[in-house]
Amino acid sequence: MWTPECWYHDAKNWAQSHKDYMLKMYRINLKLLENHLPGTDEREIHNLLKEYNQSRINAPVDFKKYPELIGMKQLICAEWKGLQDGSGLDEYQTAVYVGAMNFYHRMICSGKMGKMDGSLSSNCSYIYFPYSDHGVLLANNLDSSPDEPFDSPQWPALNEHVIIGSVSSGIYLDEQPEEMFPAPVFKIVARYCRNVKEAVEVLTRYNQFWGPCNAIVVDRNHNCAMIEKSACRIGVRWSKDGFGFITAMTAEEPGMQAYLNDRRQASLKARHLGPDSPDAIYWKKQDQRRQLMNELLDQVRKNPTLETMRKFIQFRDPVRGNVCGNGEIYGPGCPPSEYTIRTVIWLLSEARALWWAKQGDKPSFENPMSEVKFNNVIVWE
Repeated sequence: MWTPECWYHDAKNWAQSHKDYMLKMYRINLKLLENHLPGTDEREIHNLLKEYNQSRINAPVDFKKYPELIGMKQLICAEWKGLQDGSGLDEYQTAVYVGAMNFYHRMICSGKMGKMDGSLSSNCSYIYFPYSDHGVLLANNLDSSPDEPFDSPQWPALNEHVIIGSVSSGIYLDEQPEEMFPAPVFKIVARYCRNVKEAVEVLTRYNQFWGPCNAIVVDRNHNCAMIEKSACRIGVRWSKDGFGFITAMTAEEPGMQAYLNDRRQASLKARHLGPDSPDAIYWKKQDQRRQLMNELLDQVRKNPTLETMRKFIQFRDPVRGNVCGNGEIYGPGCPPSEYTIRTVIWLLSEARALWWAKQGDKPSFENPMSEVKFNNVIVWE
């Protein structure tokens, strides 16, 4: 049973063991908001985020449509307090930590306030193999700034049955959802869903509460759904053979691809940018990576091994392009693109993970880390 006491203590215990991570993420999020809210100082951002979070937590909820949210306000308030008490952040810093990304997507990327400037975001990827010479495999690239903190891999399953991996979708001038309440959608999936079909039903019904992002959803029966979504729209593609991938800042489902392209052009027009601008060049590269990953998946599904998964998730080629990045500059006037600061391959049938991490000037793909073994987990077959 979920109780405020349980949510408080779980959050507090997690925050106590992740103080440095939370402080770094607070600073990164504060800098993000300062960059997009020129002329707004730190104190103003603190107050703005505290008020924004209060508006969200007090937003009305239709419990007939969303019965899973009954009692959720008390649980989330307890969780936020646990994060504050465990981390040592004050109430304003905690407000930025828990609310900055939602504020960024809902208020800044929508064009409601601040400035839209630069399209670079995390362009992470996930790949799923339902079988291989080492059983079931899941891989992920964490693509971001070298300043973003990360830890060693954790077991990726939401519950005994379902895994969800999510990445950025990068939609500017997005539509505004009617729902504001900070529903913890993935936690709801973890509590109530036992397969991908059930998970997709919840994710679709709660469409306006989460995202924008792209996500891969898999279950123990190797059903695989690939989701691309904005704040208010959702496109779902189903794998025919269990193999699948998702990558960021691009879309393949026809409806979402059309919407993404429309928003891109509207964003360029609003900022008086042309087809040779850094943003337009960047978006083209993201679409090319998606196509490259389709080609690579067609190749590796013929011989799905741990080694072919490694080559896929860390693929780099000067002609075909990269799945794994290292701050490449895509064209004149473009800033460095993202770095793959961490790569993980989970061997889900063997309860262990292989991983690589960027350290200083040494790229992640040249820096393998010590294998991680997981105890007290249920392996996938």
